Amino acid sequence: MGKLPDRIADPVAPRIGHAEREIVIRRLQLALHEGQLDLTELDRRLATTYAAVTAQDLAAVTADLPEPAAAPVELRTKSGTRTKTGHWTVPAQLTAVCNSGTIKIDFTEALCAHAEVRIDAEVGSGTLLLIVPRGWRADLDQVRTGSGSVVDRVTAPPAPGAPLIRVRGKVGSGTVKARYPHRSFLQWLLRRQPD
Repeated sequence: MGKLPDRIADPVAPRIGHAEREIVIRRLQLALHEGQLDLTELDRRLATTYAAVTAQDLAAVTADLPEPAAAPVELRTKSGTRTKTGHWTVPAQLTAVCNSGTIKIDFTEALCAHAEVRIDAEVGSGTLLLIVPRGWRADLDQVRTGSGSVVDRVTAPPAPGAPLIRVRGKVGSGTVKARYPHRSFLQWLLRRQPD
């Protein structure tokens, strides 16, 4: 017979899964990055997060932390190139307006504490390129096209609790593309995926 858990959850409180825990873990990592927690406190809160059974247990872990308040990001270009890359905090909403240039948004090293990030896109004859880490999800189904194209190369199964990048808007004769980061030459030789 299997051993029963030491603590039985309240029958009316809904149980949580990996997805909910991952969202809280990202919030804790963001709090560490912003100096709101030290490593000892992060370790204690992570242990509580992994032991949480209900949504109420998880709420207690982040109750004293401010909500992630990154200002909405707005990237616009007429015929040039705009990039958002490196270490940055992802807001819940982004706007990308590209007439005939290129906008590149790289989420590879970004800190994202949101379950879903919405991008409002308007592309003329330019390109909107989204680079997402493996395990993340992308939804480009709400992008309307004229003579342009929508290319979704983010096809691997998502990790539990991974952020969803949802793009909506329109494309004239340009392109909206979502893909994973390219492998370096050494990773390609060794048949490894980028970290």
